[in-house]
Amino acid sequence: MRKLTGVLLVFLFAFTSFGFSFDLSFFDFPTLQEAAYYDALQDVKEGHHDYAYIKLREYVRERPRPDREKKARFSMAEYLLEIKNYRDAIKQLAGYLEDYPDDPSRVFAQALLYKALTDFKQDPELIERIKLNFFSRSLFLIFSESKSIEYESIFKNVYRITEYVDRIEIFKNNELFLDIAP
Repeated sequence: MRKLTGVLLVFLFAFTSFGFSFDLSFFDFPTLQEAAYYDALQDVKEGHHDYAYIKLREYVRERPRPDREKKARFSMAEYLLEIKNYRDAIKQLAGYLEDYPDDPSRVFAQALLYKALTDFKQDPELIERIKLNFFSRSLFLIFSESKSIEYESIFKNVYRITEYVDRIEIFKNNELFLDIAP
């Protein structure tokens, strides 16, 4: 796809240099901003998570579409946690939680923040507040023994939170990621 886009751009440049003009409204080219997002997705498919992170960061700086920005910011925090850059992951997740207070994916960001804080061994008071928040109200448990919700990140990680009466289990790609009890 990248080669085809490059060939089209060279072709158009060559012809417009000679005074020809084209109506490009037929083509649905993404903006440069959106191209960074699509490049990041391609890098994820190819297993280049470092490059994908860089492109997502670039994308977010340009104030993109809100729905994609949210997903990009979550995935950036996820990547930082994955490479054990806890300090930046904590900042990213705290900003995410502040900017999206009513978003359904918030519970997954809280889980990642809890993981980052416990692994980094920072701010025991905040760890306890997050833990209490998980148990202060039902996340989604109504008239059943347990209930689960899922979220898939840009990096193709599938998170599942299963809430029980006495604990919450958080899975990442079907492996237990966190087990939180009151």
